[in-house]
Amino acid sequence: MWARFINILIGLSLMATPAVLNVNKTAADNYHIVGPLVITFAVVSLWEINRNVRWFNIATGCWLVLSAFVLKTASPVFALNIGCGLAVILFSLYKGKIKNAYGGGWRSLFQKHPLHMQAAGSGGFNTADQKNTG
Repeated sequence: MWARFINILIGLSLMATPAVLNVNKTAADNYHIVGPLVITFAVVSLWEINRNVRWFNIATGCWLVLSAFVLKTASPVFALNIGCGLAVILFSLYKGKIKNAYGGGWRSLFQKHPLHMQAAGSGGFNTADQKNTG
């Protein structure tokens, strides 16, 4: 979870960068778009069930590194792009602790014995109960 909070701080700093540093309009627009994306993906991935959303931040981190070359930014902004991009990628790779199992998601539709049906056991609702009550 701590890695998500660091990504949130990185996103906030990206949004504040145009006000602090003298950057051109294109770089400022880039920070104003990528910063909220980093924050959004980090906040959504705070919850265990949405933990896989963190993978989207790898794409934003790659764009930050790539945008340093594509937008041809000045030297301090160039280093900031690469540093923040690599940090976002690094902290997005950290999975964190998973305490609960949530039934397998979409892939459970294609499994013969999905976790949510195993957890229901004898006390859960099954197709035999449905047929008998009909």
